[in-house]
Amino acid sequence: MPLPLSAYRTRTLGVAVACCAVLLPGAAGQAGDKAGEEQPALPANLTVPPAPALSPRAEAATFQVAAGLRVELVAAEPLVHDPVAIAFDGDGQLWVAEMRAYMPNVDGTGEQEPLGSVAVLVDTDGDGRMDQRTEFLEGLVLPRALAIAGDGLLVISPPDLLYCRDTDGDGRADERTVIDTNLGGIASPEHAINGLVYTLDGWYQCANSPVRYRQREGTWERARTGGGGQWGLSLDDYGRAFFNTNSDPLRADFYPSHYAVRNPNHGRASGTNVRILHDFSVFPSHITPGVNRGYRPGLLKDYRLVKYTGACAPHYYRGGRLGAEFKDTVFVCEPCANLVGQVRVNEQADGTLDAARAHPRREFLTSTDERFRPVNLADGPDGALYIVDMYRGLIQHRLFVTSFLRKQVIERGLESPIGLGRIWRVVPEGQRRPTPAALSEASWGELVELLSHENGWWRDTARRTLAEEGGGSRDAWLLLRRMAHGGPTALARIHAIWALAAMESIDRTCALAILDDPDPEVRLAAVRAAEGLCGGTTNPVVDKLVELAMEDAGRLRHQVLLSLGESGAPAARAALVELATGDVSSAALRSAILSGLQASELTFLMTLLADSAWQEPAPGRGKLLQYLARAIGREGRTTAISAVLERLATPPELVPWQGQALVDGLLEARTPGPAGKGSYLFVGEQPPALASLASTGENYKRLPELNSALAWPGRSGLDFPQVRPLSEDERPFFEHGRRIYGEACAACHQASGLGAEALAPPLRHSAWVLGDEGHLIRILRWGLVGPVEVRGQTWDLQMPALDRSDEEIAAVLTYIRREWGHGADPVTPAAVKETVEAVGQRTAAFTTQEL
Repeated sequence: MPLPLSAYRTRTLGVAVACCAVLLPGAAGQAGDKAGEEQPALPANLTVPPAPALSPRAEAATFQVAAGLRVELVAAEPLVHDPVAIAFDGDGQLWVAEMRAYMPNVDGTGEQEPLGSVAVLVDTDGDGRMDQRTEFLEGLVLPRALAIAGDGLLVISPPDLLYCRDTDGDGRADERTVIDTNLGGIASPEHAINGLVYTLDGWYQCANSPVRYRQREGTWERARTGGGGQWGLSLDDYGRAFFNTNSDPLRADFYPSHYAVRNPNHGRASGTNVRILHDFSVFPSHITPGVNRGYRPGLLKDYRLVKYTGACAPHYYRGGRLGAEFKDTVFVCEPCANLVGQVRVNEQADGTLDAARAHPRREFLTSTDERFRPVNLADGPDGALYIVDMYRGLIQHRLFVTSFLRKQVIERGLESPIGLGRIWRVVPEGQRRPTPAALSEASWGELVELLSHENGWWRDTARRTLAEEGGGSRDAWLLLRRMAHGGPTALARIHAIWALAAMESIDRTCALAILDDPDPEVRLAAVRAAEGLCGGTTNPVVDKLVELAMEDAGRLRHQVLLSLGESGAPAARAALVELATGDVSSAALRSAILSGLQASELTFLMTLLADSAWQEPAPGRGKLLQYLARAIGREGRTTAISAVLERLATPPELVPWQGQALVDGLLEARTPGPAGKGSYLFVGEQPPALASLASTGENYKRLPELNSALAWPGRSGLDFPQVRPLSEDERPFFEHGRRIYGEACAACHQASGLGAEALAPPLRHSAWVLGDEGHLIRILRWGLVGPVEVRGQTWDLQMPALDRSDEEIAAVLTYIRREWGHGADPVTPAAVKETVEAVGQRTAAFTTQEL
């Protein structure tokens, strides 16, 4: 359930992993150096072409783009400087976030100066080139994302999310409201929240942070998502999210990720943050010697980058103007190789996605200009693909610069000039420019008609305008109802449904009508939009959802299960039982059911066990019972665990396969010990059923193991260390660490400590966290370079250092060693100081071998 921002108080979002170590100017070692790793220089006989700053016209001559297309200049310095993100408003004005202080030199000195801005660019003469600039916002620190919202602008200006308005019509913001804070992004710009993409259901979703925002009845709310990605986020026509990390060019959520993370007892549901592109190869049009860590084997071939190392800003193209060849295309920026790649996405019969390069050895757009730095993409009102070019020689952040790269930057003059920047668009050859956008004066009828436009930008902008402004208009409501029930295209009907949902104007009659739509994607949208209508003990909307799920074994059935989990009403719970009885053969279906049962697992389990239809085994049934028992054990309520044991022990006896599933599930819920193996299942007192369970004669496999695994106060023979409580002095220190963790670590490692796929390993029950405090201090103070093995999985990533005081490092380490059931000793500031003095003047991150 979303909460207003005022309800969060001490809870903060955090940056990715940790803030950064200060890089000493001119230091012999760089923050990106790996101790003991040789960094051979480029061979003396290698001819490296010069990389001077080119004029926009000269840069354009270096482009090679797909056949039938051309690249046009939209804006360049002095009209725009260091652009990193763009957005078009309803009248076609281009809003640009400018990160003007980013890496002014190889040491990053002065990067935190408030030089950033948001500019509004306008084409006043209609020639397709922007010619007027107004600074809507200035004095920002590294602004990184923006989105049009209502009559204002959302902008992430670290450490804040701001909502800014121009109330006097002079084109400059005179009202700034802090929507959220402590978001990070100052010390480590590439590892912090960004994105701000407007979703079908009316939220602004973010990348690199598990959060989304919306304004409702004048109040900004925040809710949790599955997060994902590093820089950039994009949605397809049906709202599925695409994102990436630097070396993992395309990942996706097969459904909105907020469903996947709503039940911590189950863990993250399957089908989100999934790698869909497995070919990481790139083909630049020139040698790329200036790639950070280019000395490593396998990164360069003939001094050209061979695989993604700076992938960012994936963009699902929905503009329509480039032609049929670009349907289902995701473009991926690779600024390290001065190119934009093209990937085609395919949907499988089961609703999952995969992707492949559009062309085996050719990119969509390449440049021989080493300063061409595509860092973001967008569809425009004209259907063109817009490219944000940060145009500069040095793009690697100081935290990761190696000595290999520093030497090139200085010798080849890549530090300057700075303050440049270009915005390009890709259009078909020979086409005339479409009519410019002008939605500020559009009627309700015109806005509703635009929901069927071929260009996704028009559909999205019209829907957002209707959602924001149409709530008080009966005319808008009637037109949207008509479009939702009988619009000319499936996409038009989907957008009309979501506009109505945002206006809270979908009643039971409307829901039943749209649930009967002939198109499965419209029905799927209708299922989600009807979630608020599933209350009561009997409900025709719920009955209709069950009917739809019974008729479909793919995405629609999966979505019905997810949506029913949004309601705790008896009708919805009974429907989940009915559908679970019908088919739980796939992991995706089981996961969808479990995701919506937080704190209701015991009731659901007992309902299934009491159902005679569940006496017979069927594919997936044992796994569902096992995972229900596991969730009950993970939650740790003694009464619930005892109830499961009682059900195992009390006649009528369970069918053996059912009982075995419960035993296995409870054992799987055990808290892992320092070595990662299951230790004990903690309960508050001796379960009454334990003795009778042993005497039933039912010889479930692993029953003795379960008996031994149960731990309660006073049980004799436990091989488990007693954990002393935190002292009165240590408790506030622990709470201080909790706040720092939220600010500096939670975005990657998550508030749960369970980490994030492809981004950060788990801290919970990690031997690294519970082990030697000296190792932990070194990791936080200097960073860690992978590979590192955590709970049986290898992570080949780099964690930046935490640029905090000894006291703060000790506090956050104390927190992670005592949170989540951990019992390791607190860490003192004196221990941190002693370790820092022992290590001395080191700048490079540690490796696991060194630790």
